[in-house]
Amino acid sequence: MSWTEDQDRNNKSGVEQEASHQIEKPSQNTDNETDSKLWLLLEKTLSESVIEKRRARRWRIFFRFTTLFIILAVIGVGIGRSQLDTSSLDKNIVAIIPMRGVIGAGAEIQASEYVSLLDDAYKNANLKGVVIEMNSPGGSPVHAGIIYDAIRQKEKLYPAVPVIVVVEDMAASGGYYIASAANEIYADKASLVGSIGVISSGWDASGLMKKIGVERRTFTAGRNKDFLDPFVPMSKEGKQKWQAVLDETHQQFIHAVEVGRGDRLKITDDVFSGMIFTGVQAQKIGLIDGLSSAHDLLKKRFPDATHVIYAPQQDPWETVAKKFGVEFATKILSTVSLQ
Repeated sequence: MSWTEDQDRNNKSGVEQEASHQIEKPSQNTDNETDSKLWLLLEKTLSESVIEKRRARRWRIFFRFTTLFIILAVIGVGIGRSQLDTSSLDKNIVAIIPMRGVIGAGAEIQASEYVSLLDDAYKNANLKGVVIEMNSPGGSPVHAGIIYDAIRQKEKLYPAVPVIVVVEDMAASGGYYIASAANEIYADKASLVGSIGVISSGWDASGLMKKIGVERRTFTAGRNKDFLDPFVPMSKEGKQKWQAVLDETHQQFIHAVEVGRGDRLKITDDVFSGMIFTGVQAQKIGLIDGLSSAHDLLKKRFPDATHVIYAPQQDPWETVAKKFGVEFATKILSTVSLQ
């Protein structure tokens, strides 16, 4: 057998290429293996991450629903207690009605709310007494009068159920107007009681307007329409008629107190002057019947009765509205207040 030099070179070249391919193959296999491992690791990491996110999301949803359920449960219990139909109670009960704050439309003590609370309390056949915890500086004579009339009406319909007012810090002005409707009134020795009078306050800036050279343009239909405008001097006619309104309201207040307190009231020069008295002073002139706290009175007068609190429900938006005030017309009407 013979071969040429060219064939030898070709054969040599072919062997080298084959060897080269054989050397390269393991390298490619190694790279593929590494890539596969990386992909598997990446896939596993991503899979675990997705699972972890799903698990976290499920827990978030669970906790949110749990929180919502707890909140709804608390609200439900609160509403359930406030709207408890006490007619299902077998034991004797005493209704406790807290009246705290200013009296009037949009204020803490509104006539419509408290008249409804009185109606709810008297629905119970086992009602043995009504205790009003009073802490008010006064307010609207209209709302005070409506609540006064509602209490007096209940006393006539249910003479065996006493209505007792216990004064905390104060029962002044409209607060005492309401209190005087009760069968009995008690207070602390340092409580402020009375202020049987009416006030309407404002200011006259007409002189200031002239001083700074500003003229107000007001158009009215009716000669007395602007008699309370602080930028317009009040006329003599306006003063007389407004004073007549205040005097009439004051007389209504006086009559309510005289009817409510009856022979217990010792009328002096100060009683209806708008003066305020301490609990000790008020007892001496018959504005109250004695000195006591709500706790002591309940323990003494209703030792075996179940205490049921009747209080108006507070809407969160209503609370915000009260903080920022009510509409302008209401503010104008509320310039007349019992003091």
